[in-house]
Amino acid sequence: MSDRGRNRRPARSTKATPPNASAPDASAEAEESSAAVTDEQSAAEQVDSKQIDSEQGDSGQNADEPAAVSAETDADASGGDVPEDGDAPEESEESETTDKSDKSAKSKSKTAAPLTKAEQRAAARVAAAKSARRRRTGQAIAGTLIVLLAIGGAFTGVWYFGNRAEEQKTLCKKPVPKASSTSNASPAPEPYPPMLGGFDKRLAEEPKTEAGKESNVGVRHVDVLIQGDCKTVKPGDTIVVNYVGLTYKDGKVFDSSWQHKQTFPVEVGLLEQKQQPRVIEGWDRGLVGLKVGSRVILDIPAREGYGDVAQRPGDPVGDLRFYVDILDIESSDASGGLTIPGAN
Repeated sequence: MSDRGRNRRPARSTKATPPNASAPDASAEAEESSAAVTDEQSAAEQVDSKQIDSEQGDSGQNADEPAAVSAETDADASGGDVPEDGDAPEESEESETTDKSDKSAKSKSKTAAPLTKAEQRAAARVAAAKSARRRRTGQAIAGTLIVLLAIGGAFTGVWYFGNRAEEQKTLCKKPVPKASSTSNASPAPEPYPPMLGGFDKRLAEEPKTEAGKESNVGVRHVDVLIQGDCKTVKPGDTIVVNYVGLTYKDGKVFDSSWQHKQTFPVEVGLLEQKQQPRVIEGWDRGLVGLKVGSRVILDIPAREGYGDVAQRPGDPVGDLRFYVDILDIESSDASGGLTIPGAN
């Protein structure tokens, strides 16, 4: 109820009863006055209730107007009217989708503010500094690698050429005997077989032999097992060899310098010099042209050996096979008298 309604109260009558009236008249007048007051109070209460209802209606209308305005604003923002009760969830989803698309469009439409010239120059200086720093780092790494490679190459070159030079000093040369620590000590025995510098280590071991695979030896044949690097044997040279002799067909060994642990010197190539050979023809011709430090298989037909019939007891007959190690070249023996292996 408003203040206006509360303040308006029915006015009480101020009429006084005339003093000269009688009692019945006074009572009647009192009843009439009371009825009139009651009527005036009813009329006043009706007026007050109407005013109160009018004011409540005005206040309710005024309270509903902001909600209506807010609903209309939301409807306008979402692109439609205020949703009804049944369509509220669907309209809400559409509104959220629209809001998201609007936000995405706004974010895409936002562009970075252009840099000022001072900012551009500062950014260029920073980029140039980073590029220069990366370049200096790369140059430092490259320089370090070059230095390391140069040092490694120098050490490798010294090692390689030093070893090569040392090998060249001792290649195909007799080893220098070691001096004894005491004068009374007996000299150390020489290793067998004596080998020159740079020889293949396999020449220090006796070869494994086997019989020939062909039915016979038609032509003298030389098969090089180890290729030497020293001097080439020429006609008239006296060579120092190790050998193993066996018959070609069955591989039976009939003589070997390894068994005696004594090398065999022999002069070869005399037939090419029109001289009497010191050994069988197969040796005299077959060992010329080979290099010192080589190991060969020399297959000889019977006609270049001892023939098919033994001339003396113990001589091998038929085709022969020799495993020969050429260990050194000596000066030719002018006195001659060299014999073939197994000959007396």
